[in-house]
Amino acid sequence: MWTRKAQGEAFKRLSVSEFRRSFTLHFLRFTFYAFRFVLSVFLIFAFFGGNAHGQGITVSAEVTPKIISVNETASLRVTISANQQLGDIKPLELNVLPEFNVSYGGSSSQYNLTGNQFSVSVTWTYVLRPKKVGQFSLSNIHVSHDNKTYTANPIAIDVLPQSQRTLQNNSTQDTFTDTFSSSTHKIEASIDNSRPYVNEQIIYTFRYLYTARIPSINSPKYTPPSWRQFWTAELERKQARRQTIDGTLYWIQEIQVGLFPITAGNVTIEPAKLSLPTAAGQRFSQPSKVLVTDPVDLSVRPLPQEGKPANFAGTVGQYRIHAQTDRETIDVGDGFNLRVQVSGDGNIKTIPAPTVPTLPNMAIYDPQITDAIGIVDSKVQGSRTYEYVVIPSKEGRWTVPAIDYPYFDPQTESYQIARTAPIPIEVLPNPNGVTDTALPHTTSADINLLKQDIRYIKPDSLELSNQHLQPYKRVSFWVLQTLPIAIVLSIWLYRQRQAKHDPEKLRERYAAKNALRIIENAKKYAVHEPTAFYGTLANGLYQYIGDIFGISPAGLNPELVRQRCEEAGLPESATTPIFDTLTQCDYIRFAPVTDSPRDMEDTLNRAMSAISEIETERQLKEI
Repeated sequence: MWTRKAQGEAFKRLSVSEFRRSFTLHFLRFTFYAFRFVLSVFLIFAFFGGNAHGQGITVSAEVTPKIISVNETASLRVTISANQQLGDIKPLELNVLPEFNVSYGGSSSQYNLTGNQFSVSVTWTYVLRPKKVGQFSLSNIHVSHDNKTYTANPIAIDVLPQSQRTLQNNSTQDTFTDTFSSSTHKIEASIDNSRPYVNEQIIYTFRYLYTARIPSINSPKYTPPSWRQFWTAELERKQARRQTIDGTLYWIQEIQVGLFPITAGNVTIEPAKLSLPTAAGQRFSQPSKVLVTDPVDLSVRPLPQEGKPANFAGTVGQYRIHAQTDRETIDVGDGFNLRVQVSGDGNIKTIPAPTVPTLPNMAIYDPQITDAIGIVDSKVQGSRTYEYVVIPSKEGRWTVPAIDYPYFDPQTESYQIARTAPIPIEVLPNPNGVTDTALPHTTSADINLLKQDIRYIKPDSLELSNQHLQPYKRVSFWVLQTLPIAIVLSIWLYRQRQAKHDPEKLRERYAAKNALRIIENAKKYAVHEPTAFYGTLANGLYQYIGDIFGISPAGLNPELVRQRCEEAGLPESATTPIFDTLTQCDYIRFAPVTDSPRDMEDTLNRAMSAISEIETERQLKEI
């Protein structure tokens, strides 16, 4: 038999053992629940972070030009882009720019559908008139959407005294005679209509006249005006031609741009510039000569108030509208497509959507929008198509009413209304017996029936799990541990898949493929149209550079391309051929010479090899 002392020692040992077991169990439980809490917080942030990324809303701002005088104006464009419907967003109130008088110049929307990826952007244009001289930062531009505020990138603008700008303008000229090559070079700018209406297209023509090209490996560099207060569309390039003017035979190269004035009033198009290269073989190095055109003035007329339709939304040009459906007979609850197309001559990118009348007993959903824009005889024309899904809710013979589309015709200086024809639709009873698409009503009989169906269910047996079993020995423990990891992995895979459909990622991914397709198209001009050959080749290279760096190819030149490539760390063995090819292309487009098919083939191969080397370098950086 135990003594009392022995019993006390045994009790103490038992108490210590029970304490350790209890402490271990509580510690494991605490660790388990803490781990679940941390994982839950992580999943919440991962989920909502993925949603925010999926919306892809961005805001950007751009001002042109970045240097003006106190009596000049600049154009500010603010763009919000997303891969979702943005809804109705009002123009911004730019009261955060106290150094400028700000006036609203209009807005435009752009819809794109690439594969299954939908994107939309809205751009607002403002005219800035400075109040004083100085350097100003435009960093407080905000856009609100869905109770969230997005901030545009900061931009800067310099306002110079008028005397300084006048001195700069007076030091230039539009004609130059090169004594070394005995050649004359001249530039001029003009427009075809000095009194257009707001949003009416005019044609700006830059003309370069020369008697002989300057012997240099470099090309003349054309600097267009800053198109503030205009929407622009680049027109087709014309081949160089020869013409005798005042007894002198000139080569003439033209560049045309379609302009759409944004606001009424007196507008001045700034001078365009052409930098001539230094002639090769001169003993002393001299800076390149810069030719400058005269400014071009025009008076933009406002649209008349007389005869303006009540539903006029600012469309200017000559337009037609056509509507059709893909079915004439449909069952209740099924959908059909209503296709409305607006086509004609004008600024297709800024035309407003037609107002579709209310369709009785039919639900109509937001449309899918596609654009087709082209240039014919130096005129911008094309179409914008709206695809609506319509679902009828009742049977009967219904009609899609005529759709009116008012516009102002600058040719006749009057308002016109394009109109579609009514479209009959016969809605038949649903074969499943549904007479309308409304939700069915619940009756008291239905409730009583449900009561009769409810029965008490008694389990056959009841088994209790062992509550003293340690957590890590249970199957449920490992299920709970692995489930969050599986969810995190699924979210990561989903976001990776979404990234593949991002428009910018897709643009960068297919940059080489798209560029090579354009370059391949240049081959058909190689024999008889060298100017078109080099122009197409240059467009392909500029498009490639714009795609891989996520920038617009418009406004790029060989020097900017080389600078971008050097900043990205691309090898000189690839950068130099790209620069040399673009320089050669630009020079021949302004000073056409006769190249042999063999020379064109060598130029083409050099460009394709440079793209291949850049792609290899980019793939190595991604590894």
